[in-house]
Amino acid sequence: MVEGRAPGYRYSRRGTLPLIRELSVVPNLRNALFLALQWAVIVAACAIAIRIDRWPAYLLCGLVIGTRIQCLAMIMHDACHGLLFSNRRVNDLIGDLFVAYPLLISVDLYRVAHMVHHRHTNTAQDYDYRVQRRDPDQQFPKSGGAMIALLFRSLFGLNYYRIARAARVWSPLANLHNPKRFGFDFRLGLRVRYLIWAVLVYGLILWSPWRWQILGLIFIPQLIWANVFNRIRAMAEHNGVIDTLEINGTRTVIPTLFDRVMIGPLNVSYHLEHHLFPSVPGHNLRRLHAHLMADPAYAANAHITSGYWGVIQELMPPGGRQPPRSNPTAASFSNR
Repeated sequence: MVEGRAPGYRYSRRGTLPLIRELSVVPNLRNALFLALQWAVIVAACAIAIRIDRWPAYLLCGLVIGTRIQCLAMIMHDACHGLLFSNRRVNDLIGDLFVAYPLLISVDLYRVAHMVHHRHTNTAQDYDYRVQRRDPDQQFPKSGGAMIALLFRSLFGLNYYRIARAARVWSPLANLHNPKRFGFDFRLGLRVRYLIWAVLVYGLILWSPWRWQILGLIFIPQLIWANVFNRIRAMAEHNGVIDTLEINGTRTVIPTLFDRVMIGPLNVSYHLEHHLFPSVPGHNLRRLHAHLMADPAYAANAHITSGYWGVIQELMPPGGRQPPRSNPTAASFSNR
């Protein structure tokens, strides 16, 4: 991670490891109940909307389902790090069947790309960084008008194809021919498992007399959350940072209640802490943040923003100026 960086770039972990061992314990029962709760809410919202069968009910229940889908996406991220269940096989199996597959993703495929992102953050080797450099929607700073236009296009799905194109590396359907992206062998057993799941789950939905209501309630919120709220979450993580130190190359967002419900559940907004200590499950990241803030060097140099609205303001500064990056392979974004 520090290859090619200036001396002193890396933040010292000394003195933190005892706490990290304590915070890194995976709570299996808690996570199982939390995952079950998300699906209980989704199923209940679908049943209520179909039972009432009026557009306000579909709208309200779709909103609820969208927030739970965002929560599933964050659970999938924890599963990628082996933080859903302490047993790796159980972690990956449950993570696929009940979290990743419904989001059209595979835990294994997401993991291999995501680990490269952790090892080579903000460099040309980082897949996420390369995607951002190619996508004009993810290049900052933007003027106020350009930011409004971006959010408008995102809300109505006009730029969804760009996210879908980038996300194909995580999709089991797009990797059935096993192209071995990032050198990963998406072995036959994993591909067959996905196909069996897809035939059973989508077959049951299509067999149901409420097939179109169920598909709409699941996929429409998923598209909106992926293209609006998840986009805001993603652009907050590494855009508009100075990157002269490890702790100012990633942004932590202190969320509002709205942020926690709609954009960054499971403390995913504490992204700097996650990058420093990826073994810590999401539910402990806020506690880790409080501990690190007691270090004057961390408090003085860490990139911490208040709320996702604060992130948006940082990404459209007066005059359109953004602080330059010191790392030549992570040059600041600019509009084209």
